[in-house]
Amino acid sequence: MIVRLRAFVAFLAAAVLISACGGGGSAPGAEAPPAAGPDGAFPVTVQHSLGSTEVPAAPQRVVSLGYTDQDTILALGVVPVAIREFTGNRPAATWPWASDRLQGGQPQVLTGEVSTEAIAALRPDLIVAVSAGLTQEQYATYSRIAPTITQPPGADAYQTAWQDATRLIGTALGKAAEAERLVADLEARFAAVRAQYPQFGGKRAAVAAASSSGNGHYFVWTSDDNRGRFLTALGFTVPAQFDELAAGDFYADISGEQLGLLDQNDLVGWITIPGTPNPGISQQTGAAALRVAREGRVVELTEEQGVALSFSSVLSLPALLDELPAEFAARLGG
Repeated sequence: MIVRLRAFVAFLAAAVLISACGGGGSAPGAEAPPAAGPDGAFPVTVQHSLGSTEVPAAPQRVVSLGYTDQDTILALGVVPVAIREFTGNRPAATWPWASDRLQGGQPQVLTGEVSTEAIAALRPDLIVAVSAGLTQEQYATYSRIAPTITQPPGADAYQTAWQDATRLIGTALGKAAEAERLVADLEARFAAVRAQYPQFGGKRAAVAAASSSGNGHYFVWTSDDNRGRFLTALGFTVPAQFDELAAGDFYADISGEQLGLLDQNDLVGWITIPGTPNPGISQQTGAAALRVAREGRVVELTEEQGVALSFSSVLSLPALLDELPAEFAARLGG
């Protein structure tokens, strides 16, 4: 349950949306693309945080064991035989931005704590556990079932940059060139948005949420978190104070008395966590005193947008780029 809770907090927005890893993830593009031959050439060898894995042939029965790995697998044209559910109780554990990639397939949904027996029964030929948070012991166990890959060397399982996750999974699937194309296309999309909204440059922004524990605390994600990276990729700057308060973690835990720290932002994105008593900012004690709230510069993300930001994948990010930049610009006054 500890790993599951941390992943939920790491990916969503509260104590995920906590870090048993204390490390922040890899910076976008920090990891060199894994060595690979032309697309479709096997065997391929994938270097990852827990070792080196050889994939002998094109995988036909892929298990998506990481909480958000399905997006990248689907983006590369492969439908997993099983997908681990993260949140939301969605059909095939797949959110709208990726559902059309299922191609009519009906992957088995893995819920709760997944047993190795359940994975073995699926007869996988590749286990993708980039965002699963496996221990070395768990990795060894899964590797006896099928070739298993985890997050890139030096990266946090729950904070791997989307570029690195796409490249690593692409290599394992024998689709390294396709993965590079997906990365290039999305980076070009971010560049186009920055050009369309140059006013984001120099503005300060952060993503925050109320703790789901009901203890009156709040979470503000750092510039090293995927939520912060989304903002900086648009041209915003995440205030350094939140990085300092996080002390190496990927979110700053602030008390209700510190809520005023949000006023150093020109814009705040507010996330609510599905299935938890985690109300919007208007219902928070002290919110009325926030200048950023009074002036309408807090954007309350929908549940779907919040989950998309938590996934921060090659499929979920384009969906956010379709919606949030225009909303951000409107809240900043055009």
